[in-house]
Amino acid sequence: MSFHHHEDWLTRLLNGWFGSAGRGGAPETVAWDWVLAVLIGICGMILAVRKSSWVVDYTVFVFVFNRGLRRMVDYYFHGEFTPFNPISLTPLVVASSMLIPVVFSLWRIPLRSRVVLLVLSAAIGYAFLIGFFRVRLAAVYALAESLAPLGLFAFVLVKQPVAATKDRWMRAFGWAAILASGYGWYQYLTIPPWDAMWLVETKMVGYMGLPRPMQMTVFSTMAERGPLAAFLGFAVVPMIVSKKWRPMAGWSWLTGWLGVILVFSAILLTLSRGGLLFAVIGTGTYLLVNQGRGARQIATAVLLVGAAGWWGMERIPNAERVIKRFESLTEIQEDQSYKGRVMVMSGGMDTIARSPLGLGLGAVGLATRVNTGSLSMAKNTVVDGGYFNVVLTYGVPGTLLLFAALVLAWGLLQHRFKRKTMLDDHVLLGRAMMITLIPACFAGDLLTGFSIFWLALGCGVALPLMPGMRGGMRQPVALRRTTTALDSVHNAL
Repeated sequence: MSFHHHEDWLTRLLNGWFGSAGRGGAPETVAWDWVLAVLIGICGMILAVRKSSWVVDYTVFVFVFNRGLRRMVDYYFHGEFTPFNPISLTPLVVASSMLIPVVFSLWRIPLRSRVVLLVLSAAIGYAFLIGFFRVRLAAVYALAESLAPLGLFAFVLVKQPVAATKDRWMRAFGWAAILASGYGWYQYLTIPPWDAMWLVETKMVGYMGLPRPMQMTVFSTMAERGPLAAFLGFAVVPMIVSKKWRPMAGWSWLTGWLGVILVFSAILLTLSRGGLLFAVIGTGTYLLVNQGRGARQIATAVLLVGAAGWWGMERIPNAERVIKRFESLTEIQEDQSYKGRVMVMSGGMDTIARSPLGLGLGAVGLATRVNTGSLSMAKNTVVDGGYFNVVLTYGVPGTLLLFAALVLAWGLLQHRFKRKTMLDDHVLLGRAMMITLIPACFAGDLLTGFSIFWLALGCGVALPLMPGMRGGMRQPVALRRTTTALDSVHNAL
């Protein structure tokens, strides 16, 4: 099947740079994908080794935009889709590199926070050992995927950032969501040739719509529409509940809210109901578990997003597909996607009973492609299984370790929540994100992947150093006492 050729300002600009309208116009004597991958990875490693707080911002943007870059490189440098382009590995390399300063500064983490980190590491280590003996190379790839969220969480604990740095990290997720949403609209209205080529050559036509303007499901700069919707759904929650986490809010009251509306509109274009539910549940949970805090911001969001939806829904080009998809929320039990998830969960119980120790990292999910070398799903691949995927991967022992770490982290958040001197907005967000994860994981395995959840949890747990202090200096007496109190509460857990 041929894909739609379209020229606009961006394609004309890129065609001018590379001397051809795609199909391998760039010199093929240089492995540009490897050059770009190495450069992206080295930049991240340098930031991580220097313990720069900007490594978090950098990693967020690498995660969000690497697949879009990879598709453009495939189109202009190779003229075809390459199944194992090294650019796809850059977010795992960059995020995992954040563990480098953690190894050398583990002692800086308060004891009970360190316990959370070590229990998480034990769960991942157990699943890796099981997976390595079963699937070898696929387990190594899956290990990198698992170390990415661990690296983000651990780096925040080691950095012990001040509130201003934490706020900047939250805005980085917001900016990434806004830019991905803007590109999503561009993708929907024009279908760029690099995205159309990917859609055709990966045989995603039909599932993702047709590679024609306004007839395709938006996946923006990510690998698929589901991950995009989940990312946007979680990233918009901080933007709603607090002005300081809203990009462009410093320009004017209106521009800050325009970003929120743009993100919601892009979620609609993904045709993924999960992303919309994550945003609604996350926002509602923040209001409920934090004793009504953020009520004014949330009420404003409901008013503005509702008004924008009422005015703009029917004005979306080819709006019938979007409206029909989200109307199915009222009849969810008859929905085929819902029935499929129920079948996966119910059928998976027998598999878990036969393998209580788990299948290990790499035996479940997309990492199975590493061994098969195929674009098609392997027989033992399970996608979108939620809690079932977690238990099947980590087994009963690993799952217990994983959830024990989350219980300990919740205890830390609760301790800070009950003490006014230790309470801040990041504690409130961390609590809301943890509660939101409970229903969200029924829709997919969102617990063990790189997401804003791990940043929110790290920022909520981490006690900041005083401004101007260096890592080798002693903490002030008041802060040492706070840390001691925080450790004491976990002795009782």
